[in-house]
Amino acid sequence: MMSMKVIYGIGKVKKLEASVAAIGVFDGVHVGHQALIRKAASRAKAAKSPLVVVTFDPHPVHVLRPDLRLPLITSLSHRLALMEQLGVDICVVIRFNRRFSRLSAEQFVKRYLVDKVNAREIFVGDDFRFGENRSGTIADFEAFGQKYGFRVHVLSAVGGRRSEGGRRKNIGSSVIRQRLAAGRLKDVRKLLGRPVAITGRVVKGDGRGKQLGFPTANIIPEHELIPPVGVYAVRVHLKGKVFSGMANIGRRPSFPSKHQSIHIEVHIFDFRQNIYGQSVALEIVKIIRCEKRFSSPQALVDQLTKDRLKALQILS
Repeated sequence: MMSMKVIYGIGKVKKLEASVAAIGVFDGVHVGHQALIRKAASRAKAAKSPLVVVTFDPHPVHVLRPDLRLPLITSLSHRLALMEQLGVDICVVIRFNRRFSRLSAEQFVKRYLVDKVNAREIFVGDDFRFGENRSGTIADFEAFGQKYGFRVHVLSAVGGRRSEGGRRKNIGSSVIRQRLAAGRLKDVRKLLGRPVAITGRVVKGDGRGKQLGFPTANIIPEHELIPPVGVYAVRVHLKGKVFSGMANIGRRPSFPSKHQSIHIEVHIFDFRQNIYGQSVALEIVKIIRCEKRFSSPQALVDQLTKDRLKALQILS
């Protein structure tokens, strides 16, 4: 299995061998992003050149418009794992900060793409903008390509539906955020080209689930968008193995506390291992029910028993 090389920071890049590159934030690595990266991978293979993805962290919006509080669909580590699966040889993660945002369009092209990445062919989406105040257009990019000796390939977003007027609607990360926030898992799965998943780390909880006969792993999610509160049938990906389970995403109204933040707890069926500190991915399959408050621990146990049966039916 290939292993993608990740370089954090353009300063750590010694001029690469002549490459084929794809550029973008690629939040979500949705079907449009996948199509672009696969096209670049195909061209890199034909040219016998490495495929380099140039991406940015943090998301430019988090630096330029922090007031928008834009949730990420995928964290950087999740994004990198998905890119590796697409056959990327090298990923250069550019630290996006105010100083970087003030580079002119030509400075970005010359210093980064020509002098460092050594790109001979570059793939971008049709909404690609670059340089200070997003002043660089696709036409500018193509002109720089002629000046500095690289070819630009522009791909339209894919996966959209045609509107009433027959024009194709682009499917982007903003649409995915809206539909996931609305709990439209089937739609999101189509747009991502894979199941909705939450990645995170298992931490110690208060042990209440164990006392009720439904021990749970408490997940601290990476900085990713999560589905609405509720109880879900899930598949738990852990160390290359997949387990069935059910997860509660919510505020635990039956056990009120001062901290009304969202908790993610997963009960893995027929599982007894200690997995504190380990990374897991929760594949969200289907909602079982909305979160609700129970009058007693026994009422909650009775409902969890029903939830388990329903989850097993869904996952079978």
